[in-house]
Amino acid sequence: MADTLTTTLNYSGMLYAKTDEKTRFLDAIYARGANQGRSTTNSVEFVLSSSYELDPPAQPNISEHASLTAPAPTTIDRDQESNVTQIYQETVNVSYMKLSNQEALAGVNLANAVNNVPDEFDNQVSKRVAQIRLNLNYTCINGVYQYTPGSTTIAPRSRGIINGIVTNKFDAAGAVLTKNMVNNAIKDSIANGLDPAGLEIWISPNMMDVITDTYVLIPGSTLPASRTVGGVAYSAIMTNYGELPIMWDPMFPDKKITFVHMGLMSIAEKPHPVKGVLFVEELAKVGAGEGAQVYGELGLNYAAEWYHAVLENLA
Repeated sequence: MADTLTTTLNYSGMLYAKTDEKTRFLDAIYARGANQGRSTTNSVEFVLSSSYELDPPAQPNISEHASLTAPAPTTIDRDQESNVTQIYQETVNVSYMKLSNQEALAGVNLANAVNNVPDEFDNQVSKRVAQIRLNLNYTCINGVYQYTPGSTTIAPRSRGIINGIVTNKFDAAGAVLTKNMVNNAIKDSIANGLDPAGLEIWISPNMMDVITDTYVLIPGSTLPASRTVGGVAYSAIMTNYGELPIMWDPMFPDKKITFVHMGLMSIAEKPHPVKGVLFVEELAKVGAGEGAQVYGELGLNYAAEWYHAVLENLA
């Protein structure tokens, strides 16, 4: 958690700063997820799904005489999956000296250069919110679950989509990706209850080359609409079970292909009863400066884990 103190300078080139504020996976959840990518919970722990398993299908063989006696009763067990929201909190502290020093510039100052951040306090708050978005995006992908009910010293940590997938997890054991690997992963996942309609492929940028190198060898897959443009850039691949769009996010790990049912995803929001979900509030003054904190409790709701799949440990 970073504090902004009087050492913060005004750089006229901040608009062109090299920063990583890409949250492609989080943006996709809000764009294509369930209920505009938002769900509400009033508890740290929330239910993802309640599942059960039936017997394998078979043709009944019951005579009229046998039907006069009811069969032996059976009980169907139900399992409940859950995840948790976790705390996101950032602090801002800007001195009065910094707030009043608006026209001073640092770095290379060209003619007529001005401070492009006239309100340093608002700027610092917005950057803390951007940091929370980055952290939330990373957690939704790679989050590791941790929850001890009743503990005030052990932080709850939300499970991300990769660690959430248990049923449809397929180990490539270091093999090179093939078309059959993708088709078999989807086929086996369908047997476990997955619906391929609405699936998206999510990968790291490096894995884009892996998919291209795999599918470019398939006859007919590289015939371009224009003979004046060279190269291949896949935005989707055709499988035995339909077309799957390809999405990437730099926070997805290499050597994995994650199949996400985006229409079931949402960010679980645990609102404060008065202040809301993600709010900014002033902190008590302890000196010559303005202080505030950004606070929220959020987690990933990915519904039943067997709606998704992951092919991991690729070459």
